[in-house]
Amino acid sequence: MEYRLPAEDAVAEHLAAYPPRVRSLMLEVLTLPDAERARGIGELHAEERSRGFAEVLIDLEEDPAARAFVVGMLQEIERRTPPA
Repeated sequence: MEYRLPAEDAVAEHLAAYPPRVRSLMLEVLTLPDAERARGIGELHAEERSRGFAEVLIDLEEDPAARAFVVGMLQEIERRTPPA
């Protein structure tokens, strides 16, 4: 049986609430090699519509452990989500 801390469940809930395309984009960007990831985040930040999303990604860049945790959670959600 898998045990999660309440904070882990809360993060999973928040990530699951994103539309599937947003989760996929987040996972795609977060798993790019360093230079490509920085470029992708910069492009998202340059657009006013995606600036808030880019800010979340920037925060994750500043904490590699948090980034790895979110990547793992997104991968888990993707595995459990039936294809559209």
